[in-house]
Amino acid sequence: MEHIAERNLRSVDLNLLVIFDALMVEKNLTKVGERHGLSQPAVSKALNRLRHVFSDPLFIRCDRAMQPTQRARELAGPISIALNGISSTLVSNVFDPSRSQARLRVASIDLYHTALIPSLVKELRQQAPGVSLHFCALDCASIFNELSSGRIDLAFSAARAVPAGFHSAPLWQDHLVTLIGEHFWDRPFTSDVFASASHVVDAGRVHVSPDGQGSSVVDAMLAARGLKRHIALVLPTAAGLPHIVASTDLIATLPMRIAEGLGKTPGVRVHPLPFDVQVTPHLVWHERSQLDPIQEWLRSLVKSIAARLPA
Repeated sequence: MEHIAERNLRSVDLNLLVIFDALMVEKNLTKVGERHGLSQPAVSKALNRLRHVFSDPLFIRCDRAMQPTQRARELAGPISIALNGISSTLVSNVFDPSRSQARLRVASIDLYHTALIPSLVKELRQQAPGVSLHFCALDCASIFNELSSGRIDLAFSAARAVPAGFHSAPLWQDHLVTLIGEHFWDRPFTSDVFASASHVVDAGRVHVSPDGQGSSVVDAMLAARGLKRHIALVLPTAAGLPHIVASTDLIATLPMRIAEGLGKTPGVRVHPLPFDVQVTPHLVWHERSQLDPIQEWLRSLVKSIAARLPA
């Protein structure tokens, strides 16, 4: 048998109780209407429905005010408490970073370790001390699989176009430069010289096939010119690139901000590419995280910090 209380609750419009609560405060139909964006006839109609629900006049006009009846005064406290409870329940669902307890896994290339992550961690410690970030090296070949499986929640990547089921947002504009050793200092650094050199790359930015061919924006630019480069060495991160370049005949191409973050290394020069390549690092995430409150907040924080970083 259906519970009586459940049946009675289904027959009451919650908005009617809101109007009742406002009438107890304002004791004026016009003021209640102004408070809730309703016309005076609409408030009168709501009052009539309330009278029917509670089988009582509830409010009686006296002079210029609507005075509550004894039944209305009896109902006022319980209704106010109930409405406050419902309101508190709804408000508690609003994400409050200062109260959040979470661990998020982020894949990143070295660029963000020097340019963005220190500022991000500082903001987190201030705004959301209960949120911890676990960073891992980005592998561009498996980024979408990692996001799909949930092994990572967010990625900082050079990815532009993303497959269906994923989202991305740009962070800033950058351009590629090349680190060259003394072996290349005494000759023009042409497209042919660049393509014929042996290259060292990091796995976070360039996917390399077993035959030593890369699939990055640089490789696409070379292919458009009928050229291709040989990748002789793949490192897990960009950190070791300058030292390899300084001690071998290998060269390395990476965004200018990474080059600046790595600092100066004896025997290494930062040289413009023979052709201009603009790059835009992106945030990348899976569709299931699109509306997750903490991840929405974190993405917004990252974009805000990125916008404030010096060019």
